[in-house]
Amino acid sequence: MAEKKNGFLFPELEPPIKRPKRKKSQIKSQAQSTQKKIQAAKEKQERLQIIKGIANSNVPWAEEVLIQTLQDPSQDIRDFIVKELGAREKLDLKQLYQRVNTPPWYVKTSCLQILGLRKNLSSVKYIESLIGDPNIEVRRTLALALGEIGGKKALSLLTQLAKDKSSFVRAAAQQALKKASNAKFN
Repeated sequence: MAEKKNGFLFPELEPPIKRPKRKKSQIKSQAQSTQKKIQAAKEKQERLQIIKGIANSNVPWAEEVLIQTLQDPSQDIRDFIVKELGAREKLDLKQLYQRVNTPPWYVKTSCLQILGLRKNLSSVKYIESLIGDPNIEVRRTLALALGEIGGKKALSLLTQLAKDKSSFVRAAAQQALKKASNAKFN
């Protein structure tokens, strides 16, 4: 005798479950509400717990909240988000492209780190404008991200960054050039 599942003799013939679709405005509202909760939490550990809960959930607005939270003043929180978003199988890079030029500098560097981890050649056209950023750390992180991404355009930009006025940027660009060149020829 066939086994019944969910009250149906043939589960493959079971009618699909209709789930109400959430409107973009509902998703946006939930994301904003959660962002306010994170900002209201004064202690770093409390914020980090909320963020870890969001990262482990399947809510449709998780990425948006995590990317917005790159504005958090805690380096530990930003590092967690960079690692989390950099490792995700699927990530809407458009949100990062929109944020990569947004002050403060640590939002820019966090976005660059994520894009470096993603290694998407298309990202270069969205980050190349940062080559003239006034912040040394942004230009240094740009060099490292370009080294991770690789490609002809990235090598060209790294060559420019290797002539930067900052020795920190030049050193990062030279390191990234070696990495990108080795990846190209290995």
